[in-house]
Amino acid sequence: MPLKPQQNKAFTGVALLSRNKIISREKVSLFGIFLGILILLIFISTNPPNDLSKTAWLTAGITLLMTVWWVTEAIPIYFTGVIPLILFPIFNIFDLNLIVSAYAHPLVLLFLGGFIIASAMESCGLHKRIALNILSFSGTSPSKIIAGFMITTALISMWVSNTASTIMMLPIALSVVTIFSKETNAKDVDLAIPLLLAIAYSASIGGASTLIGTPTNIMLASILSDSYNYEISFTDWLMIGLPILFLLLPVVWFFLTNISFKVSKVTSDALENTILNMKKESGKSSFTEKVVATVFVLTAILWIVRRNLNEVFSLNLNDTSIGLFGALLLFLIPTGKNTRACNWQTANKIPWGVLLLVGGGIALSRAFNASGLATWIGSFSYYFSNYELFILIIFAVGVIIFLTELNSNTATIATFAPILIIFALGVNQNPLFLVIPATIAASCAFMLPIATPPNAVIFGSGKIKISDMIRAGFILNIISTLIISVASFMLIQFVFDININTLPEWAK
Repeated sequence: MPLKPQQNKAFTGVALLSRNKIISREKVSLFGIFLGILILLIFISTNPPNDLSKTAWLTAGITLLMTVWWVTEAIPIYFTGVIPLILFPIFNIFDLNLIVSAYAHPLVLLFLGGFIIASAMESCGLHKRIALNILSFSGTSPSKIIAGFMITTALISMWVSNTASTIMMLPIALSVVTIFSKETNAKDVDLAIPLLLAIAYSASIGGASTLIGTPTNIMLASILSDSYNYEISFTDWLMIGLPILFLLLPVVWFFLTNISFKVSKVTSDALENTILNMKKESGKSSFTEKVVATVFVLTAILWIVRRNLNEVFSLNLNDTSIGLFGALLLFLIPTGKNTRACNWQTANKIPWGVLLLVGGGIALSRAFNASGLATWIGSFSYYFSNYELFILIIFAVGVIIFLTELNSNTATIATFAPILIIFALGVNQNPLFLVIPATIAASCAFMLPIATPPNAVIFGSGKIKISDMIRAGFILNIISTLIISVASFMLIQFVFDININTLPEWAK
């Protein structure tokens, strides 16, 4: 969901900045603008290699332009996603009608449905009530408080955007920190810093576990669907993402509370008192909350059992139609006099820019394949043909995690998912072994504020220094690389019933 003004300022301002503002954000943006244009002009004015077409060469130039603008935030990263609409027709790379269809891809519309449901949950306060109820089961020691916040944030982020989840949990966490500090004279390193980092990290991990939890997942699914006619369902992703969540979450909790910060062992009633007060303020569940909760649960169940329903009743349900159906129900069901479970004022608050970003990624992927650029890049993969698949997975995951530290995670996947697919085919491996763990890894960059929106939100609280994030994030990046690589390697074989060294029919 959209960031509040002060939080949005923190998000856009942390990229490539120290606390002392050594580097000017505006100078970085201007540098990015001119560098991107210069790169494109070089590609326009030079001839491609002999084995590459001019169309593919121009596609590469536009891709580099978009990458530079994404990294430097030369213009808003969402509007960079519409560059294909402007430049592809000009250079005859794609017909405008074909490009426009990328921005209305079924999985983009799935994201739209999920966003509307999430916005209705936020509007009626359902997400906050869920958080308060889950947190009620936490203990009163700092480590248990952190565990409670992590579980709550991760569960909500599976369905609501990780940015919105972090924004929602931040004021609750700060209230707990204030009370705890007064009672125990605790320092920030005793609770505040590890707690805020835990919220950001668990929001990213939770979002990575479902298909609609973060734009990166939808981006990959859209690219596979659009370019290779291969569908990853909501259930497929859940069967991979959920086990990784169960593995990563306790590891991150243990690392933050026992190694990186060694939180205080002093117990306090801060959490219990805060939650009780907030519960009293929220009162009983409204009828609107109950309606939204029912629609939310129904939609989630339909996503999970869709394949079974199609087989039993000879239906043709898909994840997109289910998500939009859930959103439609919210607009239809009355919750009072002249009110519905969701109205357009509420729905209009969704982050429309993300849809443009995902559409731009799909358009790039189409150009990669149609122009022959993907095949040309894949021709270099023979240098890695003698490496074991597991080594290639670790390499891909590690590169994506650390690259995402300096770039939007969605933009990273938009750029590199098509390259990884072609690379995998070049070494005669199923692309799913590389692109799925790489996509999950893009949500697990824990070291810098710019890496993910949750990182930026907690950095904007003023209680976190970049040194705190690097201190915890660098080691967690390495740990995440290993866990994601090992778990994905095993789960992908089971979930998709595929063998190593066997190319799928859809990729031949």
